[in-house]
Amino acid sequence: MIKKPEGILKTVDYDGQSLFVMRHNTETENYPKHRHGATEIIMPLTGGYGVIINEDSYRLKEFDILIVPNGDIHEIQAPKSGGECIILQFDLTLLKSVKGLAGASFIFFKPWLITPNSPNLAELHGTLKVLLLEALEEYKEKQDYYEANITAKIITAAVFMARKQREELPEAFSDQLMKRRVHIVNFNRCIEYINQHYREDLPLEFVAKIAGFSKFHFTRWFKQFAGVSFYEYLTQVRIRVAESMLANTEVPITEIALESGFQSIATFNRVFKHNKKLTPTEYRNEEQSVMNK
Repeated sequence: MIKKPEGILKTVDYDGQSLFVMRHNTETENYPKHRHGATEIIMPLTGGYGVIINEDSYRLKEFDILIVPNGDIHEIQAPKSGGECIILQFDLTLLKSVKGLAGASFIFFKPWLITPNSPNLAELHGTLKVLLLEALEEYKEKQDYYEANITAKIITAAVFMARKQREELPEAFSDQLMKRRVHIVNFNRCIEYINQHYREDLPLEFVAKIAGFSKFHFTRWFKQFAGVSFYEYLTQVRIRVAESMLANTEVPITEIALESGFQSIATFNRVFKHNKKLTPTEYRNEEQSVMNK
């Protein structure tokens, strides 16, 4: 089972030192709109799944393969009668660490549906299907070095996909796609900066300069990529930090407010209750009572 996202922004918790997360999903659950920094590959094993990426809808039959770009808002609709699917999430850093493969990350910058009936893609589909099924077996058995083997299969899949796109899809190298690539790099830089400096006072104008945009352009651009405004994202980062500290430490709430980037305890209490429907004290008591059971 894959953890359901809380809110539209989701952090992918990679297993150990790996840069991927693999899930064998057998739950009949829908996953509401969310986005994260990981690239995602979805392949149903039984049943039909619906996936919406931004405003585009996809109906996946058994063994259809869908690439969900990192940063794109998406939701997954499971079959009502029950289904089973592979969900593989990975960080593009995994590709950039391999000499000669860094440039192949372009293949994951837009959604890509690969089916047995896709024109000129039957062979590629067969290759990816085998790689995903083999990766699933590795994940389930967890023999020595299984993470390395799954990583190798992700890299192999990227190689075959990159070769196919160069061969069949010259539009993948269009100015529009390359422009999107630059935007994603800038967006990830902004997200990384926010995630590292959330404790500080972060005016929108300052982060806009990091992205190379005016305040007005940055406001629209950030919401387009994040699905929420800059300040909404910053608040969610701070709330997640506070949640963790409240649940797992005995640090005084006043100190948690400052450590998570809020300038006053009053602001922290108000914003936290607005987002979580509980005061920080109520949230701490509830979380710690659950852990102590």
